[in-house]
Formats: sequence, C-alpha cells, structure tokens
Amino acid sequence: MPSKPDVRPPGTEPVTETIRAGDQVLLALEDGKTFLIRIDRGKRHSSHRGTVDHDNVIGRDWGTTLTLNTGAAAFLLRPRWIDKMMKVHRRTNIMYPKDVAFLLADLDLGPGSRVIEIGSGSGAMTQALVGAVLPGGAVFSYDRREDFLELAERNCRLAGVRTGVEFRARGAGEELEPDVDAVFCDIPEPWVELQVIGEALRGSGRFAAGTPTYNQAERLAVALGEHGFALVRTVEILVREILARAGRTRPAHRMIGHTQLLTTAVKVT
Repeated sequence: MPSKPDVRPPGTEPVTETIRAGDQVLLALEDGKTFLIRIDRGKRHSSHRGTVDHDNVIGRDWGTTLTLNTGAAAFLLRPRWIDKMMKVHRRTNIMYPKDVAFLLADLDLGPGSRVIEIGSGSGAMTQALVGAVLPGGAVFSYDRREDFLELAERNCRLAGVRTGVEFRARGAGEELEPDVDAVFCDIPEPWVELQVIGEALRGSGRFAAGTPTYNQAERLAVALGEHGFALVRTVEILVREILARAGRTRPAHRMIGHTQLLTTAVKVT
C-alpha cells in the first residue's frame, strides 16, 4: 500500500501509513497511561502493563491495537504536537497545552507569521510556535544560556522539527530580530525586555508572556502600559476533567490547576 501524501508543513516529519524504524510512537494503555517512544530495531519498552518489542511494532498501521506479553492491550498512536511537548527532556517548567492553545490564538499566529520567543527553555513551546507558522513563517528563539539552547534544539530535532526556527544566544536587553508579528516571553522578568520588544514588533503586533506569580503579572501589566502597549489583560486557564460514565458521571478528583498567568497586549503607536 502506498504511503499517504505528505500533508504536514515543510520542516516536520511526513505522514506515513505504517510505523517505521526511527518513528516516535505514542504507546497508549487502556488505563490512560501514555509513553512516547522512539522505535529502534532490537529494542523493547517495558511498562507496568507489559513489554513491547520494537520489532513487533515496525510495519504496523498507525492506530493498531497491540497485545502485550501480559495480555494487556496497547494502542500505537501517531503522537500529536501536544504529546511531544509534554514529554520533552526538560530542565525548566514547560507551558501546558491548555495555555499554549490560548497563546497561539491570542498571538494570531498562522502560516507565514514571524515570531520571537524569549526564553527557549526546553523547546516545548518552540515546537508549538513552529507548527503554527509553517509553511512560510519563522521562529527566532533566544536564550541567554547555551545549554538551554542546545537542549531546545535537540528536543525540536527529536520531535521532527527540522526547519522554521533559529536558536540564538542573547543577553537581556540586547537587540532582537526586527519586523516580527508577535513576541512570546517565558522569563522571570519580562518587563526588562519591553523596550526592545516594542522596537522589534510591527504595528499592531501581539505580545504575550507567562508568569507563575501574581506579583510578576502585576508588574508586567503596569510596565506594558508604561511602554505604550494597549489592551493589556491577564488570564488564568483552568481545565477540569469530567469522568463520563453511564449513570455516574462526575468531575475527576484531581485537576491541573494553576500553571501560568498569561498576560497579553498589542503594540500601538
């Protein structure tokens, strides 16, 4: 059977009908646990529900149900970008999908957009930004630490992101790539960058930042007004899972509560 045509943006891995050696696979178990594994010949993956031989995965169709050595079932799924984000090798906190989806929409990113990321971190948010702006767009990801840049670049490469991003070393307050549509900040003191961010953004360009504390969000909101930004607002997004079961549907006992306070604004002149 021929492979499906490549429908993904240039710079990301193509869609194929079957699983190949070297592919990343999301192994999903019946209890909801998931594992992102790279398929390599001769290797195996062990979990609390059983063992998967990689050689037994190669050549199977995406979406196949596999029986483990214990008799438990596992599903061989094509990983989404949010799966790759949440399972990156990390040294810093990462943005959660609930926050990322809001940010991509608020920054108005699409094919052809040019966006700056200040704070490459582990490259999780970078992957989402690249996916939003390709084809035709570009992400310029800055960090002051070379080890973070190397980690972010490696995680992007493992996730199949091959083009669409440039990683650059930079200190606070230094010049940024000019004439961009949006800027996202994930650093402890984003207010110190507002002068150069304003110079880099096009008119009506969008700004967003994630901060963990109310004190940081308050200081950033005040500073944005002082630097001539408009429509400043801060939101927090909460997601509660519902256990939908016949005759006994109820909220889950646990939820992802506070992650980041998201502050957004627009450049005006």
